[in-house]
Amino acid sequence: MAAILASMTTITDLVTSVWELMTSNPLLSLFLAASLLGVGVGVFRKIKRASRG
Repeated sequence: MAAILASMTTITDLVTSVWELMTSNPLLSLFLAASLLGVGVGVFRKIKRASRG
């Protein structure tokens, strides 16, 4: 169990480092925003289709 918790901490630290790197670089932030916008549009389309029945 201790190994699982230690690996989760390591993964969390890695994801935090990558997130900080992406948001500190303007070009990477642009790519991040574009991908999140694409995901948002896809989710909106699925919700719209589901509401039609």
